[in-house]
Amino acid sequence: MGRLSRERLRGFLPMTTPLTVALVTPLTGPDAAQGLAGLRGVTLWARDERLPAPWDEVSLTAYDAYPDPAAAMRAAVAARPDALLGPYGHRAALAACAATDRVVFNTGAPSTRFVRQAFPNIVNIAAATSTWPRGVLAAVRAADRRARKVVLLASGDTAVEITSVARAAAISQAFEVASHVFAPGKATLAATRLPPGDVLIVHASPDDELAAANILLRRPWRAAAFSTAVSAQATASLGDLREQLLAPGSWMPESTQPTATGPTAREFTADYTALHGVAPTETAAWAYVTGLILGRAIRFCGGVQDASVLAAARGIDTTTLLGRFRLDEATGLQVGHQIPIVQWQDGASRTVWPREAARATFAHPRRITSRPASAPPTARPTSTTPST
Repeated sequence: MGRLSRERLRGFLPMTTPLTVALVTPLTGPDAAQGLAGLRGVTLWARDERLPAPWDEVSLTAYDAYPDPAAAMRAAVAARPDALLGPYGHRAALAACAATDRVVFNTGAPSTRFVRQAFPNIVNIAAATSTWPRGVLAAVRAADRRARKVVLLASGDTAVEITSVARAAAISQAFEVASHVFAPGKATLAATRLPPGDVLIVHASPDDELAAANILLRRPWRAAAFSTAVSAQATASLGDLREQLLAPGSWMPESTQPTATGPTAREFTADYTALHGVAPTETAAWAYVTGLILGRAIRFCGGVQDASVLAAARGIDTTTLLGRFRLDEATGLQVGHQIPIVQWQDGASRTVWPREAARATFAHPRRITSRPASAPPTARPTSTTPST
């Protein structure tokens, strides 16, 4: 027996029993900024978490999911950690989670593809990104019984997923639906070919959305929503065309809303900034909340066996700095948290849905304006093949 072990046994040094946690996320490559933000969020949680005996600290190890997330997950699993946290990014998470049958807490890939029937061992922390049109359509229907037709324009990796979710949400609210998927970089042509309707929903990259907005927002939609329009910088060139535009909202870092689990958003923001020297992003906040849910599940079941932790997580109904956490019993998807919907009003984005979180009244129907801050791009004659 070594000298250090003998001293610990004699009471000179305390024995430690760390909870070992592995985070698989991109630390290099195109998603490194988001992955590192997640790592910083989990690091703060690991510092602050107070677990019951026998654990007296959290030992966190990060594995780079770039360029091979499956290999990174296998390496993490081989180290036999007590808990696994999955990567930022849909593609990385799909590959990583498919590489193991261990329980994985889905830290940064909110998607309906992680339904329980396909991934039975995934704990989904955030509501699927593709569910944001549900809030838009609910807000419109609550204010407008005349609107009938929803027109959806989508592109990118999640185009098929968001089309499916938006179509189901529209039908549940008694809307007709016309959906159109286009190849990235072809937004101008796709927008010029889009049929008329009452409600416009666009989900694409910021550049594609801006190109489409300069064309489509001149039409008489009763409501219009763009997935990246919450950014003031991204939408500044739209000028008056931005007024009454809807978008999925972000978290509120200065919120003092009470929580049942963990600190308020303002407290988290202050602690994170003090530790890391930079303000937290939403990705960092979700990573921190992942740790909170993991810790609560362990305290509830009193162990770290995958089956017990998974069962405990499925039974949690609580509130955190990012809102409510509750998993759907049938699908395993996050249904407690709703993506807030914001609307541009008098040059500021204000939360208008859900009602209980609204900070302004939903302005409807949309007023038509023709005073953009910059001229729209000119459509060039080119051809495109819609992607599916």
